Amino acid sequence: MQTDAGERSVHDLGGVTGFGPVPHDPAEPPFHADWEKRVFGLLGAVTSETARRPGEFRYALERLHPDDYFKNGYFGRWLAGFEVLLDEYGVVSRSDLALRMAELRDVALLEAGRRDLIPTATSQATPARRVAPVADRNPALLPPDRPTPTPQRRTVRRELADPPRFNVGDHVVAAAPAQPGHTRLPGYAENKLGIVVKLHHAEVLPDSTAHNRGERPQHVYCVGYDAQTLWGDEAEPNTTIHVDLYECYLRPADD
Repeated sequence: MQTDAGERSVHDLGGVTGFGPVPHDPAEPPFHADWEKRVFGLLGAVTSETARRPGEFRYALERLHPDDYFKNGYFGRWLAGFEVLLDEYGVVSRSDLALRMAELRDVALLEAGRRDLIPTATSQATPARRVAPVADRNPALLPPDRPTPTPQRRTVRRELADPPRFNVGDHVVAAAPAQPGHTRLPGYAENKLGIVVKLHHAEVLPDSTAHNRGERPQHVYCVGYDAQTLWGDEAEPNTTIHVDLYECYLRPADD
């Protein structure tokens, strides 16, 4: 995600540096607690009533305050995103959710024999999450929208009449939209030299749909990057990173 200053936020799709090594445990279970299983099960139920536009769920996560984004891990982030969408779609308000959380907290304290820890004022109810508003993305700075045949089923794929701008083997450089909001371009690939290795089906553009600015479908390319081009000489040699990117991100490397 881009900030108002055009910088990458801590929510960047490709991750950010500065948080130490990423531990890897091959035997790590998919869930670490029962509540994570329940959150996973809620995904279909929540997104069927909200997040009707591609990219909207991911953008809800990106609008979370960094404290809420990091503190409860992967599924805690999902849960926080659910709360944002349920409120914005008018299903469950933030105030109602905060009051219910306070009720459950008080029940738990009573069961633990800690009545002394229960707040006496309603104002001490569990605070709602801090969430940034949806950025008002300027349509003039997005690629033009264009009509496409209506698909027979729910899908992000679209059929475009115009041919792809790039071909396999073309050298390209990517850049993010010059305005705040959602993007599918990871920060580590921005302004780095890559090569088109595959053409995908055209898809609607999440940079637009997440902001309710229309579909603006784009051709999609798999772009290969040498790992050392992305991260310097300390990166693993002879390694290629593949990133699927929308045509509007790309320009010829020799421009």
